[in-house]
Amino acid sequence: MIPVRLSIKNFLCYGEGLAPLDFNGVHVACLCGDNGHGKSAILDAITWALWGQARAYRQEELIHEGKTEMQVDLEFRAGEQEYRVIRKHLKGARSRQGATDLQLLL
Repeated sequence: MIPVRLSIKNFLCYGEGLAPLDFNGVHVACLCGDNGHGKSAILDAITWALWGQARAYRQEELIHEGKTEMQVDLEFRAGEQEYRVIRKHLKGARSRQGATDLQLLL
């Protein structure tokens, strides 16, 4: 799997209005920076988009503080085929469980 483009909205430390990460032309990458600046959150966003799993026990814990929904949009290449995964989660009211929407596109 080779990432092509990653868009994150209200996921962990990332809020709204962020420009997508464009991986075109990147052959080797290194995530570096101070603690708490979002390096692991990028990897969590990719794993959550693909498998619905990240470091949190509950999906609601992944939503940016003060927000009620999150979204990760990942475009990637596997072999010669390009894919797009869009996963959204809306926080439930009070003790109710939230709702997740998953879209898989070719």
